[in-house]
Amino acid sequence: MIGYLLVLLFVALNMGESIIVKEYSKRHSSGGFVMNAIIALFACVFFAVTDKGGFCCPLEMIPYALVNAVFYSCGFYFTFVAFKDGPFGLSRLISNFSLIFPIFYGIFFLKEPAGVFTYGGIVMIGAAMFMMNYRKKGSGSAEQKGDVTLKWFVFIMISTVANGLISVVTRMQQLRFNDACSNEFQMLSVGGSFIFLATVGLMHDCKNLGYILKNGTLYGTVAGLLNGAKNLAILFIYQHLPISTVSPLKAGLGIIASFLLSVIAYKEKYSLLQKIGVTVGAVAVVLLTFA
Repeated sequence: MIGYLLVLLFVALNMGESIIVKEYSKRHSSGGFVMNAIIALFACVFFAVTDKGGFCCPLEMIPYALVNAVFYSCGFYFTFVAFKDGPFGLSRLISNFSLIFPIFYGIFFLKEPAGVFTYGGIVMIGAAMFMMNYRKKGSGSAEQKGDVTLKWFVFIMISTVANGLISVVTRMQQLRFNDACSNEFQMLSVGGSFIFLATVGLMHDCKNLGYILKNGTLYGTVAGLLNGAKNLAILFIYQHLPISTVSPLKAGLGIIASFLLSVIAYKEKYSLLQKIGVTVGAVAVVLLTFA
C-alpha cells in the first residue's frame, strides 16, 4: 500500500514541476540552460537537507552519478524546449512512455517475469504513440497546428529517452550498493547537472543573465524542490515495488493526469485518433501493471 501511495505522490509532484516549467517557458522563452541549472541546484539542496546520515559516497558510485548527470541535463533542458516549442498535453503524454526503458531493463537484465500481457502492452504503447502524433493536415487545435513540428518531436523524444535512462541508472545504483547512499547519489547526479547547465548557460545566455535570474529564480526554486521530492519518492518506491510494476503504474496515472490537465487547464483539443491513442496507451499500461 505504501508503494502505491508513493506512486500517487510522485505523479502529483511530477505534474506540479511540469506546470511550473511550462508556465516559465510560455512567459519567458529564453534562458533554458540557466533556468534548469536553478532547478538542478535546488533539487540538490533538497537532497542535502533531507540527508540524515552524513555525506558518504564510495568512489565506485561516482561513474554512475556522472552518467546520471548527463541524462538529467538532457532531461531538464529538452523538456523545457519541448514545452516552449510544443503543446503541453502531447509533450507530457509522450514523456510518460519513458517507462519502456526501465521495463526492458527489468525484463532483460533483472530477469523479472514477462508474459503475453507484457509484450502486448509494449506493442500497444508503440501504437498509442503513433496515434497520438498522427495528424491530418489542417487538424488539431490552433496551438497544436503551429507547434507540433519535427523539431518539437525530436526534443521531446530526447527528453523521454533521458528520463527513462535516469530510472534505469538509479535502479542500477540501488542494486549495486544495496540501497545505500541514495541521497548522496542523487546529490552528485543533480549537482553534476547543475554544473554542466550553469556552465553552458553562462556562455550561451550571458547577455540576458540578469533578466533570466530575475524572472526565473522563483520558478526554478519551486520546480527544483518538487524535482528533488519526486526523485526521493522514487527511491522509496523502488524499495516497496518492482521496477517493472512501478514504471507502467506511474506512466498510466501520468497519462490520465496529463490528458485531463491539458484539456481542462490549457484548453488543448485532440482529434478522435489522438483520443483513441490516449485510451490505448492507458490500457497498455494497465496490461503491463498486471502482467
